[in-house]
Amino acid sequence: MATANVGARSISNRLVERFPLLELAASVPAVVEEIPVAVASLRAPVVPGPLGDAGQDLAARSGAERRELVEGWLDDPSLLEARIAAWIRVAAGPVLELAAAALKPLEKEEWSGPACPACGGLPQVSVIREESGEFMAGSPRYLVCGRCALWWSFARATCPWCGEDDSRRVGSFSPENERLVRIDACDTCRAYVKTFDLRERDGKDVVPLVDDVGTLTLDVWAHEKGLRRSGVSLAGV
Repeated sequence: MATANVGARSISNRLVERFPLLELAASVPAVVEEIPVAVASLRAPVVPGPLGDAGQDLAARSGAERRELVEGWLDDPSLLEARIAAWIRVAAGPVLELAAAALKPLEKEEWSGPACPACGGLPQVSVIREESGEFMAGSPRYLVCGRCALWWSFARATCPWCGEDDSRRVGSFSPENERLVRIDACDTCRAYVKTFDLRERDGKDVVPLVDDVGTLTLDVWAHEKGLRRSGVSLAGV
């Protein structure tokens, strides 16, 4: 029922080009109830001690307190303590992902902005797929939402954080002999996004939000180079 409520107006919103398409306020009660379930399901050694402690603290709070935090997270995750935001994100995943999965895929003519058209979330990673078949279109790039896991089309050589599209200021870096995953960094805003090239060997097995956590060494490298990431992984990096 929660999923139906969240997506109830998505068709009418789409017809009038009202984004984000999902009714985020309708997801709040379900996410609030999901928080204790998520915390109970993920325990040490799956999660580190400090993160686990934050989860226990969050689950122990009253429903009203959790609701206020969820509403704040939906509005702007950066305003919450990172560990609390991470738990809310885990709890919200089942609700928002199901609602987003029910949406008809958007054409790039409908939406090509840097924020998720379904829930307004930040992109977590980007992916490159096989050529689209359109004349001169090449292999399309998609951003992947860190909240609801929706994919949407985005320009290949453009920074999703500041919009820089000068190829001299947007570059790619990858580990030696590694072609499946790379860092796309912007010299203008010093931000980066991790990109998975699904055209490469084993690309069909990539689950972007999961493999993002499995490639944390790239994030460490990027941070050492003074780069920042606007959409942290499920591991908080």
